[in-house]
Amino acid sequence: MVHLLGFWDSVLLILLGVFTAIWGVKLARLVASLVFGFAMGYVLYAYSTPALQATFTPLVLFLVGFIVGAMIGFSAFKMVVSLLSGYILAQLLVSTGYVASGETAVLVLALAFAAIIYALMDKALAIGFALLGAGMVYQGLLAAGIQGSLALILALAVLIIGVLPQTRRL
Repeated sequence: MVHLLGFWDSVLLILLGVFTAIWGVKLARLVASLVFGFAMGYVLYAYSTPALQATFTPLVLFLVGFIVGAMIGFSAFKMVVSLLSGYILAQLLVSTGYVASGETAVLVLALAFAAIIYALMDKALAIGFALLGAGMVYQGLLAAGIQGSLALILALAVLIIGVLPQTRRL
């Protein structure tokens, strides 16, 4: 198998994989918080700058919007992912004909799936990020020239090391 990664690229991929496997859920929540905070801060800044003729007040409003938005983004992360996933599953079932079509069916199914997904979200995210990180480690080890079976054993170790602490904290 031909690998296009150099040695240092492989090392970086392995390190990123370990980081993702162990701290992936926290990283996802942090990114969601920052994105929502910047978006809310920008909206307050963009709409307050023309209305307010001051230069300092829009910056203060951006900071307030960023802080409030980051808190909302952190707390709404799990709910938003659950609602979107529930809606996608409901649409899939309705579109394939397993459930009678209609807006009411989609709404009821979406909310039911969202509730189930919300209950399982923390563990699913922990497992998902641990799998992603282990896959990155495996690919990085293969690209670094490590034998396939040893790379697989090390990637499985990273998977276990990533899943156990993240699911205990939840």
